[in-house]
Amino acid sequence: MLPLTSLGKSGFFPVFIMASLGLTFLAGLLGTVLPSLDYLPVIGHTRFSWSPWQAFLSYPGIWASIRVTLISGITACVSAVGLSVLWTCCAHGSRTWALFEKALSPLLSIPHAAFAIGFGFLIAPSGWLVRLVSPGLTGFSSPPDWIILNDPYGLSLAAALAIKEIPFLVMVMISAMGQLDMENTLPAGRALGYTKEQIWLKILIPRLYPHIRLSVFAVIAYSFSVVDMALILGPGSPPTLAVQILKWFNDPDLSLKLVAACGSLFLFALVGAGIAAAFLVEKSLGFFLRSWMTNGRRRSILTRLKPLFFLPGLGIMGITGAATLLLVIWSLARQWQFPEVLPASWSLNFWTTGLVSSFHPFVTTLWTGMAAAFAGLVLTIGCLEHGAGSKRKGTRNLNTPVFYFLYLPLLVPQISFMAGIQLSLVVLNLDGSWITLLWSHLVFVLPYLFIVLQATYLSYDQRFWDQALLLKRSYFLALFRIKLPMLVRPVLFSFAIGFSVSVAQYIPTMVVGAGRFSTLTTEAVALASGSDRRALAVYALLQQALPMSIYALALMVPKILYYNRKGMQV
Repeated sequence: MLPLTSLGKSGFFPVFIMASLGLTFLAGLLGTVLPSLDYLPVIGHTRFSWSPWQAFLSYPGIWASIRVTLISGITACVSAVGLSVLWTCCAHGSRTWALFEKALSPLLSIPHAAFAIGFGFLIAPSGWLVRLVSPGLTGFSSPPDWIILNDPYGLSLAAALAIKEIPFLVMVMISAMGQLDMENTLPAGRALGYTKEQIWLKILIPRLYPHIRLSVFAVIAYSFSVVDMALILGPGSPPTLAVQILKWFNDPDLSLKLVAACGSLFLFALVGAGIAAAFLVEKSLGFFLRSWMTNGRRRSILTRLKPLFFLPGLGIMGITGAATLLLVIWSLARQWQFPEVLPASWSLNFWTTGLVSSFHPFVTTLWTGMAAAFAGLVLTIGCLEHGAGSKRKGTRNLNTPVFYFLYLPLLVPQISFMAGIQLSLVVLNLDGSWITLLWSHLVFVLPYLFIVLQATYLSYDQRFWDQALLLKRSYFLALFRIKLPMLVRPVLFSFAIGFSVSVAQYIPTMVVGAGRFSTLTTEAVALASGSDRRALAVYALLQQALPMSIYALALMVPKILYYNRKGMQV
C-alpha cells in the first residue's frame, strides 16, 4: 500500500474508504461463511459440517420462499428497467419530462416503507381504489375477498418495487446524459430523418446503458433482498427468502442462526445469478439487435405507442401522490367504514398520541441520519477532491478502485453480510452501540452520495480554483471560500439524499442495532402487522416528513444565502 504521505492532501479519504469497507465486508463474509459451515463457537458449534445446509434445504416452505423471491424480484427489475428506458425515450425533452425532473426530489425522498404502507392503503380490497367505484360500479357493500396485498406470488410487492426504482434509474440516467453529447446527437439524427425515439433506441441508449449498468445491478440486488417492503406487501406464509432469513436470525433457537447464514449465502448466490443473467441479456441484445440498429429505418413502432409510454412517469407521480394523500387522510380519520370514499368523522387524537410515542424513535432517526449524511459527505468530498487534484497534477487517481468498493453495499444483499457483521460484533463485544449503528448506515449512504455528487463536482470550472491560487490563497481557503460555496446547492442536495437513505435503513438498524435502537422505519414496519391503520399512517407520515424537510432546506438555503446572486441559486 502506498504511504499516506504520497497520496496528496486528500489521499487519506480514498484509502480510508477502501480499508474500512474492505474490513467491513471481510467481517461480514467471515461472520456468514463460518456459521454456514457449522462453526460458531459462541453457541458451542466448533466442528465444520454440512448440517446447516441440510437443515436449510429441507426447511418447510423454503422452495416456495425462493420461488416468490424470484418472481417478485425478476418482475420488479424487468419492469423498472424497461419502463425507465421507454419513458426516457418517449418523454425526454417534453413538458412531462420537465415536471418529472422537478418531482424527482420528493419521489426519491419517500422511504420505501412509508410508500409501501400508502400503496397498500391504495390497492387493498378495502383500499381507496375500490372505494372510489363502490358500490356504484361494483355493488360491493363490504370489502371483496380478493388476495391483492400479501399475494402468494409477490406481485403487489413487485409493483411497489418497480414504482420506487424507476425514479432512481431515471436520476442515474440524467446524471449520465452529460457524457453523451446530446446537443449534437439529437439534431444530427433528426437531420437524417430519424424520429426522436429511434435516435434514443439506436444511438443514445446503447451509449447510455454502460453508465447505468451498475445501478441496474443494484436494483436487482435490492429487489431480490428487500425486507421492509416485503414485510408490508409480500406474502406471509411462506415469506420471501430475505424475510425468512431475518426470522431465523431473530429466533430464540440459536441453532437457526446457522440456517440463517446458509440462507444469506444462498440469497447472495441468487443475486449473483440475477446480475450474471442481466449481463448476458445485455450482451445478447447487443449482438442480435445489431442489424436492426444499422438497418437505416427512420421510424419505429415506438413512435405510434408514444402516448402509452408517457404513462409510467405520470402514473408514478399520481400513485405516489395518492399514497401520500391516503396516509394523511387515515392519520386524521376517526371513523371510516367501507365503502365510504372519505371518513365520516375526523380527529387529531392519533397525531397527539403518535407524536408522544414517536419522540425517541424520531430523535434516533434524526441524529443518526444527520450524522451519517454529514460523515458520508465529508468522505465523498474528500474522495472527489483527491480525484480533481490528481487530474490537475497528473498523478495517480485512487477514485477508480474506490468507486467499485462503494458499489459493493448496493450489489450485495443487506441481510447477507449484515448478519455476519452482527455476529462479528458480538464476538468483539461491539454490538448494540450507536457508533456501530452509525457505521452500518454510513456504508449504504456513501454510494448514493458518490453517485449524486460525482458528476457535478468533477465538472466544476477549475478556472475559479486556479484564480484563487494565483491570488496566493491557500488550498483550504480556495476549497472552503471559493469552491464549496459555489457548489453549495449540489452538496446540500447530496446531503438530503444521504439523509433519506439513512432514514430508510431497516436491516442495519434491526441487526447491527441489536434491538436497542428504535427508528421511525422500524416502528412503522412493526405497526404494519397490526390492525390500526391510523397509528400506522402517523408513523409513516413522520418517516416521510423528515427527508422531505431536509430536501426543502436543501432547496431553500442557497436561495437564502445568495438571495442577491441569482447565478449561485441554480
